[in-house]
Amino acid sequence: MKPHLMPVTPATNNAASAHPGPGAVAEQSQQAAAPVTLPPRRNIRLVIAYNGAAYHGWQRQARGFDTIQQRIEDAAVRVVGHRVTIFGAGRTDAGVHAQGQVANFYTTNFSVPIVGLRKALNSRLPHDICINSASEADEKFQSSRSALGKTYHYRIHVAPQRQVDLNNLVYHYWRPLDPQLMRDAARRLIGTHDFRGFATSAEVRENTVRTIFRCDVSEQGQEIHVTVQGNGFLYNMVRNIVGTLIEIGRGKLQADQIDKAIASRNRTDAGPTAPPDGLSLQCVHY
Repeated sequence: MKPHLMPVTPATNNAASAHPGPGAVAEQSQQAAAPVTLPPRRNIRLVIAYNGAAYHGWQRQARGFDTIQQRIEDAAVRVVGHRVTIFGAGRTDAGVHAQGQVANFYTTNFSVPIVGLRKALNSRLPHDICINSASEADEKFQSSRSALGKTYHYRIHVAPQRQVDLNNLVYHYWRPLDPQLMRDAARRLIGTHDFRGFATSAEVRENTVRTIFRCDVSEQGQEIHVTVQGNGFLYNMVRNIVGTLIEIGRGKLQADQIDKAIASRNRTDAGPTAPPDGLSLQCVHY
């Protein structure tokens, strides 16, 4: 039996419908070229301090994970009356602190003055997050892309016994450390190098060349402070630098291990990753 064939409707011979005239084309072009008009908005720049001990880092994560970004976004929604996205200058890890994290967000709300906005945000944030300042920025300002560099600060409490009031604020190290050995080794990091050897395996960026402008080791009572300033940092780079300096300070590694890790680009040539407790993002440079 032959299959039943449905009749095919012939194509129309209406030339106007198949080939629109010049007027229709011009009208379509005008419609396509019509600019999209966005409502006016403000770009709000924030400088933020936080104790990161209770949070899973800066970046918003899946439901159930408490983060700094999520907390500030939740507070901002209640203040400006619409959903916002907070753009941070750096994605600090779980347990890492900040004194000068910078972020920005856009709002179409012009009714809340800038001073009142900062106060309103702080009143809706937990006690371990504070908006130090708020200001109106240029439309093109973006906290991460506009940054020229960052300064990180790491605190090591060197004592046989831990100090409980410093819990989560410092890395307690019970062995003696030689700050002069650490200081001499830290100078070897200054300059433009490929820091792949100081990045963890989670680092996915192909370009791992960064410039370190400053790497200081100082003594503050029972604490040793490491301050690192650079034009950018790889994943866990500062904590890996500190971990290497600690191994040098206790005499387990020599200062030239810094040179070896830079030259080989091999993570195993650097020291261990220092804990997040003592690390703080001190400042973002613009």
